[in-house]
Amino acid sequence: MIIAGTLTVTAVGVPTPAEAVVPPGANGATTPPMGWNSWYFYNNDYSAQNIADQAAGLATPNANLGLNGSGRHKSLADLGYRDVSLDGGWWTQNGTGRDANGVMVPRPGFLTGAQTKAVTLSNGTTVPARALNTMKDLTDYVHALGMQAGMYTDTGATGCGGQHGSGGNEAKDVTTFADWGFDWVKVDHCGGIPSGYSTVMADYKAWGSLTANAKTSTGVAHPLALEICEWGAGAPDGPWAWGGSAARTWRNGRDITGSAGYGTTSNGGATWINWDQVSESFDLNDHPSNEAAGQYNDPDYLLIGPGFGDNPSTGQQQTHGTSGALWGLTPDEQQSYFGMWAIQGAPLVLATDTTNLTAATAAIVGNESVIAVDQDSAVHQGQKVLDNGSVQVWSKQLAASGTRAVLLVNRSSTPQNYSFTTQNLGLNGTASVQNLYTGANLGTVSSTGAQNFTLAPHQSVMLKLTGATEQQPETVLAPTASGVSQKTWNGSTWSAWQTLALGTAGSTGPGSIKGEPAVVSSPGGTDVFVWGADNALWQNTYKNGAWGSWTSLGGTITASPTAASLGRDHIDVFVRGTDGKVYQKTFQQTPGANDLPAYYYGVNWTSSWAYLDAPDSTTIVGAPAAVASLNRIDVFARGTDNALWQKSYVNGEWTGWTSHGGTLSSSPTAVSGGPGQIEVFAALAPTNSVGQLSWTAAAGWSSSWYDLGRAVAGAPTATQVGARVNVYARATDNTLWQWYRIGTGPSGTWQQLDSTLALTGSPAAAGHL
Repeated sequence: MIIAGTLTVTAVGVPTPAEAVVPPGANGATTPPMGWNSWYFYNNDYSAQNIADQAAGLATPNANLGLNGSGRHKSLADLGYRDVSLDGGWWTQNGTGRDANGVMVPRPGFLTGAQTKAVTLSNGTTVPARALNTMKDLTDYVHALGMQAGMYTDTGATGCGGQHGSGGNEAKDVTTFADWGFDWVKVDHCGGIPSGYSTVMADYKAWGSLTANAKTSTGVAHPLALEICEWGAGAPDGPWAWGGSAARTWRNGRDITGSAGYGTTSNGGATWINWDQVSESFDLNDHPSNEAAGQYNDPDYLLIGPGFGDNPSTGQQQTHGTSGALWGLTPDEQQSYFGMWAIQGAPLVLATDTTNLTAATAAIVGNESVIAVDQDSAVHQGQKVLDNGSVQVWSKQLAASGTRAVLLVNRSSTPQNYSFTTQNLGLNGTASVQNLYTGANLGTVSSTGAQNFTLAPHQSVMLKLTGATEQQPETVLAPTASGVSQKTWNGSTWSAWQTLALGTAGSTGPGSIKGEPAVVSSPGGTDVFVWGADNALWQNTYKNGAWGSWTSLGGTITASPTAASLGRDHIDVFVRGTDGKVYQKTFQQTPGANDLPAYYYGVNWTSSWAYLDAPDSTTIVGAPAAVASLNRIDVFARGTDNALWQKSYVNGEWTGWTSHGGTLSSSPTAVSGGPGQIEVFAALAPTNSVGQLSWTAAAGWSSSWYDLGRAVAGAPTATQVGARVNVYARATDNTLWQWYRIGTGPSGTWQQLDSTLALTGSPAAAGHL
């Protein structure tokens, strides 16, 4: 590989919710799905009767849940658990599993003798009992209870455990699911990729098109939502990068446990799960950059309740096999499990016996305050903001102004004391604090007044903070005579300049830098990238209040790098190589290789560089620019014709290079305020005045560049934090200037930000909400 200006940096903001890809009316289109699934309770050993009974359990008022406005006990369905889904086991692994016309048929005995229960709902109406003679009878009953019904199949002709799958019959089977009245389908991947598709991604995108456009056999439109279950396999990227273009949910890792069937005597009365499996699935699901309304990262189901590894008779943990390890989840671990899923905005899909909901289980899964965090209409996935190696702090912005949920979880096996202030969480001012597990008000937390907690092993506490304001921090770095200098904004004031030590060339750091740095920022930390004296790419991270050690990412680059990110779960760096072409290196969860699951959490840099060519297969001038938004990355460059060129990565696939004209005299920079909007800034010839070109998905690119009215030395850099767009530039007198605009543009205001330090190159900047 051949790899080798001006810096470009992107603002990092909370993604604006994308348009839902779930068909209208499908439950879970605007918030994460909630419900019940058959797999971990029944494994393959269940019937239509079992599904109907569990549906009735969801819909029946429960004495262990709270009261509604009429004084009746609520049901799980009243709390949002309204999805009832069949998993593997409804179909046979014998014969063809299809009739003479190739239409799938349930396994023998699945419907035999099935009779539903009459259920009086919490609103006082009664859903009468009925016989289940067909699959349509089953979905009609679920719908009568006010819920949605989900089906299951596999991408292969043969699926998990040797059961039949839909490979080669995808369109026919989608029509059958529509005829049967199902509302969505979970598509597993045990059968692999059918011969008609080159990648896992291509296979599931085809499924997404089929389900979204589904019709019954009589031609009646019956769109189905899709749930992807390919366990985080690379295709070439994991499903978090492209799943939102096809489905409402996608699994990001292996099954939470390889054991299933607690509800069946054939499995010995236990589904084996422990804390390590829960925490591993939580880590594998850490992809906040890709979550939005209608598209959700899925860490697997909730095995909360008696019998999931613990002794069903005593409720105590127990050994299993010869390892001596304890299985089952303690009450603290079950509570943390639910809180972790809620802070991530994950689907809340139960695996417990809904017909026998215990008081202890109801206290966890029926906590409406915690459910509200999961179902919050802003649809943000919580991000890890603090981690001392034992206690992690996760923070999630909520829709109500000035509110956020905060989860403290002790990941260690020993008790831990932990305290935090609003400053630690990136907030200004004072906030009131409520414990969402207990409802207790805990007073306030401020920049000087901390909240303190003692957490038992694997215990957590979920808090709601109300009243503090977001710092909306920004970081500006610039080359100076002393190396790289940094200035930060905390929401009210700018800091003094600080020097970032560059280490010893080739060993402990880049030693010195060429060109300008690149920087990205998120609640989890700030990452800076530089072109080192050895022509390699170097990286450093600021988190928990301090810079770390420099790491060489290798390569031989010939211009300043650029970086794009929506969070520390995923960072893309782009450089110009020795051949003048653009190359990419990515920091992300390593997808499962060779169409296999992502088994273990591991966020790493890709070992090789991806080749992105250059406009018209020529070269680029100076450094590339990059900006990230939901489900896409846009790369911009100055071509040899001095025009602006663009290449985009959208839902897992790269476009070609496209010219947007103009006469650039510097490398570009770009920002995005959310899906469907981009602004590009660059110095323009012949005046070197900063110009702006904008794009929206609705209107396309603006017809001409807008002149911001100031000449600069080198290239500008830009950030967008909320409604504020900032452009930073090195003025002709080598001082730092800022242009800002609040709201829609294009006009804004220039001001000198600093005159105390002479810049020797163009600045870099990044910010986040």
